[in-house]
Amino acid sequence: MKNAQLVKTRTRSNALVTDGVGTDTMQGAVVGLGAMAAGLVGAWSLSCLVAGVIVAGGPIAIVASWFGAVTGI
Repeated sequence: MKNAQLVKTRTRSNALVTDGVGTDTMQGAVVGLGAMAAGLVGAWSLSCLVAGVIVAGGPIAIVASWFGAVTGI
């Protein structure tokens, strides 16, 4: 049998190792807050549109007003 030599090598790393505990909860909270913010913006825009229709006098009147504002007539 041949003589085998065992060589130990040591590897050094400067990387910080974390176990990732709590990151799923944090990501879920961020997604939830983003969805809530999007929902609030959507509800606000819908209420503004409804208020505009009421003030203009109906959906046809608001379309006519918008067209007049865009074209300058």
